[in-house]
Amino acid sequence: MICSWPMAAVLWFHFCMDASGGQLLASHPGLVGGGSFESVVVPVEGRLLVTVVAPGANLNAPMLRSGNQSIPIRVVGHDPVTRLEFLQPSGESAALSVEWLDDARGIVGAPLRAEGPGGTIKCLATGWVKQIGGKVLPLALLQVNFEQAVPPAGTPLQDSQGKIVGIVFQGTGNGNTGYVIPAEAVHRVRRDLCTKGHLVRGRLGLSLNSESRSPRVVRVLPESPAAEAGILPGDVLLTVGSRKIADYADAANAFFYLVPGQATQVKLMRGDKRLEYSLTPVKSPPVP
Repeated sequence: MICSWPMAAVLWFHFCMDASGGQLLASHPGLVGGGSFESVVVPVEGRLLVTVVAPGANLNAPMLRSGNQSIPIRVVGHDPVTRLEFLQPSGESAALSVEWLDDARGIVGAPLRAEGPGGTIKCLATGWVKQIGGKVLPLALLQVNFEQAVPPAGTPLQDSQGKIVGIVFQGTGNGNTGYVIPAEAVHRVRRDLCTKGHLVRGRLGLSLNSESRSPRVVRVLPESPAAEAGILPGDVLLTVGSRKIADYADAANAFFYLVPGQATQVKLMRGDKRLEYSLTPVKSPPVP
């Protein structure tokens, strides 16, 4: 059976495989050298779809493919940091009902499953990866062990209730272990790309030393939310919002989820005193 749109997406969401054993895929031509990059497409809400685009792909000319059929789509937005791309099929199509976790932080140690080209793949989230090769990541990724080869980028992982906890980012290059973008990161990027066209980062106006193991504030920008609240160099971050801070990488991950104009609680230690502030992040300047 070769499915056609919109039935293809509906059947795919329930992980129905077509006669070729394929999934609904996004195909991007390469910027140089010809060829193409393919990744699995996941429904998010309504007619909105998400995938992970490989480096070197042409973002301006994707196609949606179901079996042997190509379906025109438009790019809603792309974030170069997370490599998340949001797509929408051209023309009329049915809205899709999907379930995503709001937050995947409690998923470590729980059995998960993914749908690969050959069927269901059992997997287990083993922890969070905050840095690779000594380089701190802009947001923490889930590390997942699969019972067989890591499925293609964009492949969704589901919990025991069938909710999507995240999508495959890439393999680690070490056996059957892969990195997964958590659901909360997909939601964070989606909100900005769909309303503003790009990810808008928030900042509190405080800096940490990336080489220090302690999340100690080393600088507070004048007239920033942190300065106006009375935060001082030497204060040690404990939490940002609902995220605990143990080191610089934890802080970088927490800062990724800051939304300009949306107040967040920040807890710190100053000597032996515990302090708590409500700070409203401001818009970070665009990255050149």
